Amino acid sequence: MSALSSTKVKTLFAGFVFSLVLLVGIAVVGVFGTLAALGGSAYANTPLVFAVFNAAFPYVVAFLLDAVLATVLFVWMVSSAVRQASMPRSERLAGLARIAERLSPEARDVGLSERLEPTKEDRMDELKERYVADEIDEDEFERRMMRLMGENEHGGRASARRSYERTKREFEREF
Repeated sequence: MSALSSTKVKTLFAGFVFSLVLLVGIAVVGVFGTLAALGGSAYANTPLVFAVFNAAFPYVVAFLLDAVLATVLFVWMVSSAVRQASMPRSERLAGLARIAERLSPEARDVGLSERLEPTKEDRMDELKERYVADEIDEDEFERRMMRLMGENEHGGRASARRSYERTKREFEREF
C-alpha cells in the first residue's frame, strides 16, 4: 500500500492545505484591516507603534495560531506517511542487519533484521516471478513453494532448512 493512498494522510494533507490557505487569508485581511483601522479616527492621536500593535494584534495572534496548526498537521502528515511507507526487504539486507546486531547491542534493541527480512508472501511472490520468467522449472517451483507454505507449520527457517536438507538427501538417493 502506498503511503499517499491512505485516507489518514489524505485528510491530513487536506487540513494542511486548508490551513495554508487560511494563513494567506488571515495575512491579507490583517494587512487591509490594520491599514483601514490606522486610517480611521480612532488612532488619530496615538503613536504609530501603539496604533499598529493595537490594530494588528488580533490578526497576528490568529496568524500564529494557524501557523502552529499548519506545522502540527504537516509533521503529523509526514510522520504518518513515513510510517506507512514500505521498507525494502531482502535476504542480503537482513543478513547485514544480523551482522550489525551481533556487533552492536543497540542494533539488537531496534530489531532491524526482522523488519528487513522478506515476509513469506514476499518470498512466494519472488518465487512466482522466477517461475514465470522460466528461471526455475515446475518441480523446483513446487518444492520451494511447499517449503515456504510449510515454514510456519514446522517452526520457521531452521525447520524449513532441515526439511530442505532431508529432501535433498532423498533426491540424491534416488539418482
